Amino acid sequence: MTKLKRYKIFVKESISGTELVGPVGPAYGETGLQNKTVDASDTTVILSEIDGHLYTEDEYNDIYGEYLKKGGKPLPNGFNKEDIDLVVSSLK
Repeated sequence: MTKLKRYKIFVKESISGTELVGPVGPAYGETGLQNKTVDASDTTVILSEIDGHLYTEDEYNDIYGEYLKKGGKPLPNGFNKEDIDLVVSSLK
């Protein structure tokens, strides 16, 4: 049997249609994020150093509403650490 004939038989028997196609390797499926550390931009909670509580955006909206009802000035920046600390300190 010639090498070409054996190769054709090998290909015919070994390909089932479920093989991976395309780029495969150690970086397959990577998102392009090179730095794998987690920082504040990777989360939707912010720690208030005033009361030590982790605030979600919904919780912030609740306390911000209370802050406005008690006469607080509107804050243009919204859900960030500085505004959370300001709202929490004014509600205490």
